[in-house]
Amino acid sequence: MTRDKTHAKFIERWADYIKSVPRSEWKPKLDSFINAQFEKSFEFYKRLEKTEKGKVILQRLKEERMSKKKI
Repeated sequence: MTRDKTHAKFIERWADYIKSVPRSEWKPKLDSFINAQFEKSFEFYKRLEKTEKGKVILQRLKEERMSKKKI
């Protein structure tokens, strides 16, 4: 996947921000963002589980992850 220049600029701005601002100020923002990502992914998996095609996809993903753990 190729990211555009705006993504790279955002990463640079975020790095500058966390270097210049106390952790107590930026950490809650980051925690909130990360928690929201997890919540959205859980919601997506729950919706996917409700369809037959989704169940097949989830089963395949589970099998692929399990096979990678064995390596």
